[in-house]
Amino acid sequence: MTNCENVCKGLKRVAWGYFFLYFNFNLFTVNLLPGFVGYILFLSAVTLMRDEERELSLLYTLGVIMALWTGAEWLVGLVGLKIDGLWQFADIIISITNLYFHFQLLTNLASIAEKYQTDERSFDKTLLRYRTFQTVMLTVVYVIQFFSPWMSEVWTVISVCMAIVYIIAGVLVMKTLLDLRRCLQDQIEKE
Repeated sequence: MTNCENVCKGLKRVAWGYFFLYFNFNLFTVNLLPGFVGYILFLSAVTLMRDEERELSLLYTLGVIMALWTGAEWLVGLVGLKIDGLWQFADIIISITNLYFHFQLLTNLASIAEKYQTDERSFDKTLLRYRTFQTVMLTVVYVIQFFSPWMSEVWTVISVCMAIVYIIAGVLVMKTLLDLRRCLQDQIEKE
């Protein structure tokens, strides 16, 4: 299998990984789209694309940590409990790990896009813009979440509005990744 084919498969897995992270469908207390599945998809994409972008390998350990944490959250959620918020220090470390993981993942994907994109499409610049927007939004959400016990209900409304904007941005990230994948597939078919 060629590097280009591996990149196509990896981009599809990253897009689906973001689907599992951005959308949350619950049946009673069970999340039907658990976040750990998203991280498992990210890990398999990293494995597929690491020859194309060396720095992707550096994300593997952080991806495992995030997969284990979100898996633990999901398992505990099955019985109606939450581990999120129990240990403030752990929450801060996980939040920072999550921020860095996605920042670096989208940076590496933009680098890959720059190698493969056609002249008329600038997937790399689009991914970098979304990366920056996502990082700022996640940071603000984490800060609001951290201070929410001391804030008024107005902040709750603001948080919900920000979550909606964040989901829209996530859909745009997924669309950009799938568009880049389509562009790569077209190049493979022409060869």
